[in-house]
Amino acid sequence: MVEDSVPTTPDSRGPAAGSPVLPDARPASQRELTAAIADAARLACVLTDLLSTLREPTKRLAGAGAAASLEVARRRSEEALMELEIALGDVRAAGGRTIQPNG
Repeated sequence: MVEDSVPTTPDSRGPAAGSPVLPDARPASQRELTAAIADAARLACVLTDLLSTLREPTKRLAGAGAAASLEVARRRSEEALMELEIALGDVRAAGGRTIQPNG
């Protein structure tokens, strides 16, 4: 399972302070790719937790329709987390091998 800590911006000034840091979208090595996917999985975990926390207030303050939409988003976030964990395992199993495309 991926750790729950999410890297955040170091600067505490400005609107993005404390916001999660997005993973590098163009990793150049297997190690960078592993780190980027792990960061993405941590972000998905945080999003899933946030959406779970918002479930009851959303139902109370905005109604059942909004709560249902939020629940769909939470489930999709949870599914994304599971897929990212699978991808992370696959990357680790590849062990730095370069995969050649077919054709």
